[in-house]
Amino acid sequence: MSFPMLENPAGDFCYLNGKKVLFASEEGQSLLQPVSDTIYYESIRVQDGVLLFYENHMLRLLLSIEAKEKFALDTDVLFDNAMKMLGEADPVVRNGDIRIVVTKKSNLIHFSRVVSPPADAFRKGVPTSLLTWERLDPQVKVFRSEYKAAVAGKMAEGTPFGSTFEVLLADKRGRITEGSRSNFFVLYKGVVYSPPEALILIGITRRYVLQSVREAGLVYKESLFSLEDLIRMRDTKAEAKDSLALFITSSPFDILPVSSVNEEEFSSAQNEDLAKISEIYQNIVQHYIETHPADQIQTEE
Repeated sequence: MSFPMLENPAGDFCYLNGKKVLFASEEGQSLLQPVSDTIYYESIRVQDGVLLFYENHMLRLLLSIEAKEKFALDTDVLFDNAMKMLGEADPVVRNGDIRIVVTKKSNLIHFSRVVSPPADAFRKGVPTSLLTWERLDPQVKVFRSEYKAAVAGKMAEGTPFGSTFEVLLADKRGRITEGSRSNFFVLYKGVVYSPPEALILIGITRRYVLQSVREAGLVYKESLFSLEDLIRMRDTKAEAKDSLALFITSSPFDILPVSSVNEEEFSSAQNEDLAKISEIYQNIVQHYIETHPADQIQTEE
């Protein structure tokens, strides 16, 4: 099924094939029309004028392309155009989200509207829902309209604890693999678990979260858990330090505790080890920003 290149745009213009295009123009409106070509994309967070972990995003984009079509792409040109777009916005965008969208024939860069977590999300956690769905080629990041429709339908259902913030995907055996736009982790008794990498889209944030796990002195293992498994772990009598925490990670929101899955509640936000991982991760982000001063948008004083 065909799908438009433009999704959840923000602002009033984009960069299409290196040229500034207003959404109100005829060319801009054409971006809302479905295209037959395979669409590859990356969502990148902008923080303090820096495209966070840009190199990692571009490597994943190139690997996705190589897995299906193997056409050339100049990521340096994409970077330059993205920085132009950030600087030409009024006011200049120093914090936000952009999407880089590529087909064999075109490339598009635009500001993106993302669903931001509530201000108290890390203190309380976020509600999630389960969807039985096994993605084809999970490590290839392309638009798939039937998948997006299924996720949207589950998101609209809500939960007993409020609106669904993320949809967790489960295989046919009920084992949770990942989120629809995030990676999924289980933290229990000093061990951080995540599904085998062959089964998931390896998130950019995930790479640095695993680095944070090591620096926090915790153990990492690959494993799959069903909701029933997690309920049993939650209800096992244990000391406070052994409490269970579920969390998700993604470029737009870093690390978020999961407060519920369907009708089941979890006290993830109270886990001290999770707070330690998050603190170390934020230090990594800040170090990246400080070591990329040349990449920052320059504004006049």
